[in-house]
Amino acid sequence: MLIQPIDDFGQTNELKFMLLLLKRKETMPEDIRGHVSQIDWDAFLDLVIHHRVYPLIYLRIKNMGEDLIPERVTSNLHKLYKNNTIRMMQLTREMCEICRTLTESGTRILQLKGPILALQLYGELSYRTSKDLDLLIDGSDVAKTTAILHQLGYQSDQTDQFIFWEKKSHHMSFFHPEKSIQVEIHWRLNPNIISSPSFEELWRRKGTITVYNQEFDHLGNEDLLAYLADHGARHGWSRLRWLLDVERLVNDHQIEKEELTDYFKRYGGEVYVQQAVWLCETLLGSNLRLKQFLPNEANRKSVELAELALTGIQYGPNMSDKYMAKYKRNIHSAMTPKQKALLLVKKLLPSSLDAEVLPIAKPFFFLYIPLRPFLWFWRLMKRT
Repeated sequence: MLIQPIDDFGQTNELKFMLLLLKRKETMPEDIRGHVSQIDWDAFLDLVIHHRVYPLIYLRIKNMGEDLIPERVTSNLHKLYKNNTIRMMQLTREMCEICRTLTESGTRILQLKGPILALQLYGELSYRTSKDLDLLIDGSDVAKTTAILHQLGYQSDQTDQFIFWEKKSHHMSFFHPEKSIQVEIHWRLNPNIISSPSFEELWRRKGTITVYNQEFDHLGNEDLLAYLADHGARHGWSRLRWLLDVERLVNDHQIEKEELTDYFKRYGGEVYVQQAVWLCETLLGSNLRLKQFLPNEANRKSVELAELALTGIQYGPNMSDKYMAKYKRNIHSAMTPKQKALLLVKKLLPSSLDAEVLPIAKPFFFLYIPLRPFLWFWRLMKRT
């Protein structure tokens, strides 16, 4: 099965132009002139901001001249680029402080996204945007890390974390009200309660990068590819920034076939990597070397997910909840029967809402399991 050409998906002039600028091949002036005459520049800016790609877009258009790009567009993108550079420097400084403190406490940390991913894939802090810091730690270090972050002035979002937190979720959010910085602590790569490597496995395959004379550990290339594909797929690739990450990783870094194949056998995720590969080819015109590691014939589900994602990408900032609900149903259908069964178990596990109805001492948390149907019915009756 093959994905239809991009022209069959009716993308707007603004989306076509943005994709042209995001392609890594050199853009000729005549190519630009063929697009700019029909561009709604306000819609274009909204689209670029939505997909969080304004650093790369600004770098492509900054020297094109007002005869091609209106000065106000270049000026707005320059402001966004400058603000992002400042923000990334703030995040880097905070990352250094947090990681230094955690490391001194004996906590091992793997960087998931943030400044390290920008340096790892783009070579420059300012070329990628980041909303927060994402740190992966061993599950046994969560309590200690939480205490340290509180000491550093962070406040935790304890929603649904009170009981069975390790199985109910895969991360916890913290926010520093004075610095306006959010930190997410992960103890698993994804929300799935089974298909994820242990921290020890990831640590053995890690890479290291040095920033300001301080070393930071990050995921190995194969683990990072699986993580980025899984993350982008779960969110419907609603930000093209995530697809650019995959394209940079695959084309600029060594991916070992045997390690990637072994990862697929043990943890799955091949469907999502296939989806990312074909989206990169369709939207960015990429010729990814990774194709040699994947079957020649597309998995039916990866094709369906890719085509659905293409439809969603057209919506841009106007992506509807109805569309995302449809996409998530398709993501769920791509799971194996075992994954679906264990996901159901996860949803049936008690949550903090049950603890609010009936507080029980920690040694007796196991009682929430048989009591959950009654507690759920009680909450339902109170709402009605």
